[in-house]
Amino acid sequence: MQVIAFISGKGGVGKTTLAANMAVALAQRKKRVVLIDLDPQNAQRLHLGMDPDEIAGLVREGISPASLFDSPFDIKFIPFGRVSPVELLNFETELKANPRWVANGIDALRSEAVDFVLLDTPPGPTVYLHQALRAAHRALVVVLADAASYASIPQIESLVSQYTVGRTDFRGMNLLINQMPSQGKLGHQVRMALYADHAEQVVPVAIHKDPRVAQALAFERPVLEYEPGCKASLDIQYVVDWLLDSLQQ
Repeated sequence: MQVIAFISGKGGVGKTTLAANMAVALAQRKKRVVLIDLDPQNAQRLHLGMDPDEIAGLVREGISPASLFDSPFDIKFIPFGRVSPVELLNFETELKANPRWVANGIDALRSEAVDFVLLDTPPGPTVYLHQALRAAHRALVVVLADAASYASIPQIESLVSQYTVGRTDFRGMNLLINQMPSQGKLGHQVRMALYADHAEQVVPVAIHKDPRVAQALAFERPVLEYEPGCKASLDIQYVVDWLLDSLQQ
């Protein structure tokens, strides 16, 4: 079982969308996938066809085979859940007291013969990032080809190093460029700077900016299901091929 954390130093980079679509791409390759939403925004349910009135999720049910929801896209997932401010505060207090809460929960999924567990996290230095990096074998840092994302990388690198210290099973972090513009100089300049500074860490495929991604979300579907032949869908498929190949090395 491989655990992949989707993380970022800043918000608005499309991390939740990528996590959902990469889960679908893995399932299309006959991999058994569980996606866990560690973000209090509880947005994964919008991508995965969950009943909008459902309030259950990670906070109340925890991580176990019994808490898995079946998505119509052939993956299982655990939403964060709709919670009150008091419930959220109590949950975060519990996570701070038990840094391996998520890792221990994932261990309980081994009976399900899961191939991949994907963890979606909120941006920045949160208790959820700490939990995810205690459990993950690899971290995918989602960035945009812009100055703000570029500037956020040193902090997220430091956090990854801090939270995975002593982890012999951690395979490292990779930078995944999302919403890459097809035109304009700035995006390509930032991309070249990323390659210059982090050559071996940059995923060799960037996800291009594609209006069909937003259209798919409006229909509460992953773009891989909504428009499998669009540029973003093809890019995501290539990224998943890269991920699977890298795990064989």
